[in-house]
Amino acid sequence: MRFLSGRRLVSAGIVSVAAVVAVAAPGTASASDLSEQCSGSNIKGNGSSFQAPILKLWAIDFNQIAGVPNKNELACGGTQGSKNEPKVEYLSGGSGACLHGWGAESSEPVKYGEFGFCGTDEAPNPTQKAEIELHKTGGAEKSLEEVPVLQGAVAVLVHLPKGCKAESEVEQGGKKIKLGRLVFDDTSIEGVYSGTIRTWKQLIENQGAGKDKLTCKIASEEEKRIVPVVRLDHSGTTHIFKSFLLQINAEPKKMEAYPEEIGGKKTGCGAAKPEEEEVWSEVSEGCQNQRWPVAAEVLRGAESGNPGIIKQVNNTESSIGYADLAVTRELHFFSAKCNVHPGECGGENTKGTSEKVGLQSVKFWAEVQDSESPEAAGYAEPATNGDTELPGNSNCAGTVYTNEAGKKFPPANTREPWNGAKAELIQSKYALCGLTYDLALRQYKFYPGTTKEEATTVENFLLWALNGKAEGGGVLEKGTDYEKLPTEIINKSAAGVKEIGFEKA
Repeated sequence: MRFLSGRRLVSAGIVSVAAVVAVAAPGTASASDLSEQCSGSNIKGNGSSFQAPILKLWAIDFNQIAGVPNKNELACGGTQGSKNEPKVEYLSGGSGACLHGWGAESSEPVKYGEFGFCGTDEAPNPTQKAEIELHKTGGAEKSLEEVPVLQGAVAVLVHLPKGCKAESEVEQGGKKIKLGRLVFDDTSIEGVYSGTIRTWKQLIENQGAGKDKLTCKIASEEEKRIVPVVRLDHSGTTHIFKSFLLQINAEPKKMEAYPEEIGGKKTGCGAAKPEEEEVWSEVSEGCQNQRWPVAAEVLRGAESGNPGIIKQVNNTESSIGYADLAVTRELHFFSAKCNVHPGECGGENTKGTSEKVGLQSVKFWAEVQDSESPEAAGYAEPATNGDTELPGNSNCAGTVYTNEAGKKFPPANTREPWNGAKAELIQSKYALCGLTYDLALRQYKFYPGTTKEEATTVENFLLWALNGKAEGGGVLEKGTDYEKLPTEIINKSAAGVKEIGFEKA
């Protein structure tokens, strides 16, 4: 064993068989007009905070693994291709920053040359895709590549009212397991964010007898309003979350009025919008992504990205929020004070055992319903290793995805829109999972400010990131709180990346 970058240990010889993908060997990219492998320039990516932890690790591992040159045939560790080591940097400005920066719903100057690729958990819809491609000066019609790179879980975060402790009892493998925290039916989560469930007492009642129990030193705390915390910015994590909510309740709700700016940033919607009836799908994409039901009285994070929502829940008693698993653990949402204040520690829920009363949590993520009927509901963790501070994987292996009505999943290729992709509500494991994408260009020459050297490194980096052989990005995902893509999707993604060229696709 040897140390790899960041927090994980991986054997250099491990090959995840399910993740192995037949990708091009070095040099086969010459079908396009890119430069020799590893001879490209340094590049930057920007966007999704959902994928930021793994992207920042990949950016290092592409060249070096704990200071040792990466020997994967598709890496640029100084021994492949031209033997150069082009560097990759990733900035986690949010999915909205990715889409707007590349010309969707924005009057601002596009940044193709500044950011050679960008990350988003909200794949561009046909309108956004057309807006991005409107900036090209020639080349093929369908020139934007929407490349799935990972899947991950969205955790439902809870900060109980002052002086309150929670208990719940669930059945796992024929055994009844007691937890020092809450479990949530689908309707409870949707109710909090639609504003039909406003207090902890209402939430516990909605769960049904015997599922959840809240004990507070001051009884009136149970009547305290639940504060639903949401993202400050246009967010791919919000898109995944609202796609989940839509499958629970498709009824229209009065959505809040929408200003030209939120948090000092333009929303991208142009003129302000009044309160109006909308369903979750109508406020999950594009400029309305930051819009929520009036009745919910949401609280926005003080800063953008998933770190902003995590910090807001952390600092707000009697609140519930949502954020991706990897960033939640990276920021130690529920376990930062374990050694100092054990009563505020995560549950350390070992499979097949019960949490001890002393580990009842004030701040935690909830287990979420994964079956159809709440009466016979099964509940699942967002992480494969339970409610612990140690990194693991998102509990999304085997997740079944679907597309919008009338369209097959997955789409035929990465040049088609993927915006309708969502995890089905009923899953064998955790239900709140989603795909995250990197956007690239099929013909970089026809977009402002780009270079062949930039295009070369984007193609090299993304092809390596999808590779499942030793020291490829696919193997190095293990233990980083994500989950690899299904093989069918990896193959489509790799085929899309191999279409990248400069003038010739």
